[in-house]
Amino acid sequence: MANVTYDLLWRETMRDLLDMLELDPPQDQEEEEAFQHFSYLYIKYVQIYKNLEDCYDQHVHPQKRIDIKEVLEAVIGRMLEIKQNLIKLSGLKFINFDDILVDLKLIPETLELPVPRYFVDERQKDLMLREKLVQTLIAAREAEKDETPDPASAPMSVEECVRLIQMNERGRQGKQRSKFMREIRKQEDVERKLREIGQPETDPDHAATVIQKLFRGYKTIRQARMMREEELVFIGMKEPEAKPRQLDPQARQEDIRSRRKIIQAQNKDEYEEALVNIRRKIYDDEGVDMREQMMDKIRQWFVAYKEQHDGFPDYPDEESGGSVFIFDPPPMGEEEEEEEEGGGKDDKKKADPKKDDKKKGGEEEEDDGPQELPVSEFVLKMQGCTEKFCQMWQDRDETHNFPQKYDAELVREALRPGVRDEIRVKEVDRVMQEELENLKLAVEKGKKGKKKGKKKGKKKG
Repeated sequence: MANVTYDLLWRETMRDLLDMLELDPPQDQEEEEAFQHFSYLYIKYVQIYKNLEDCYDQHVHPQKRIDIKEVLEAVIGRMLEIKQNLIKLSGLKFINFDDILVDLKLIPETLELPVPRYFVDERQKDLMLREKLVQTLIAAREAEKDETPDPASAPMSVEECVRLIQMNERGRQGKQRSKFMREIRKQEDVERKLREIGQPETDPDHAATVIQKLFRGYKTIRQARMMREEELVFIGMKEPEAKPRQLDPQARQEDIRSRRKIIQAQNKDEYEEALVNIRRKIYDDEGVDMREQMMDKIRQWFVAYKEQHDGFPDYPDEESGGSVFIFDPPPMGEEEEEEEEGGGKDDKKKADPKKDDKKKGGEEEEDDGPQELPVSEFVLKMQGCTEKFCQMWQDRDETHNFPQKYDAELVREALRPGVRDEIRVKEVDRVMQEELENLKLAVEKGKKGKKKGKKKGKKKG
């Protein structure tokens, strides 16, 4: 199949996953309803898992394979969680999905879970090393065994060899002579019977009719045997005959898969090499601008802090992340937001304790009603993967990327934050820390100079 086939399959599967995330997790329901709902989710996740596994195995685009593997592992984890919930609800390790399969018009083979092929493909080197180790241990074990001589394998003398050859040759000649005499005797019996009966010469037309009859009978028997073989193959009672490799579709599919695996390895090597080259290029081309922007931002923070607190701040330590909170300040908590809103609301809360009691009572009453189950980590991971797919791949134009090589623009976007952090930690923080110390020293010297000037003015007066 072409790359477009698996790309379309991936897009359809991600759309199905988006629809499934709207139903997952289910609300707190009765056991029967919850069991039916979880069973439906399990069957749908199995179908999504199979499609994603095919896409990951056949895609050759290195960046797409990374994203597909991420969502595939999340689907596998959620599928196992749902299976565990079904076991808890039913109390049985084997779950019967026949009714749901009938409702969804699916066959039982839908629930078959194949082992992901990348479990073996990505551990091929480790498996080969393990196999070599096992073979080496077996060979060493056999070498340690004591080699006991076999009496049957003892060398024979020349006389014994000659005697054995003579016995075999005499036996062969006797069999050949008896066979020849049997044929002569049989021929003599046939001629004697013909002389006794006195049978006339055979008519050519009659002989041709007999030959035709025998041939038609043989042909009919052969056709019946072939029809019987085809019927056995059709009903699955016998394996079909092996076709030539050029005509066998399964062999052709294996050849195509092996070629795609070679292309996958080549594209992956090019992608890993591009990560190093593009990272170096970003550092050389955009590093200066990044450094200047971060230094200007930190200087603005110095000035704003000095205006609010009448003094320069202490530079953050490397253990606490350095200047990262200047560019990405942590979100304010609910308590801090309430404190900023003012103390008026706190007074109202203190003045109305009855309302608080009513609220607590209402919350306790609400606890008795249906609630949503806690969201699984795998569901959150799938939501993040679907959002990434919609932003990055859904509307991306890849008409220029027919061989499905890596996308250089996406590599740049992914590497820029890492390069920026590297410049911030190794260069910007060190320079700005020295600059902050120099500013503090300059301010202290200015204060001391003002104090000395005031003292001299007092003495003159």
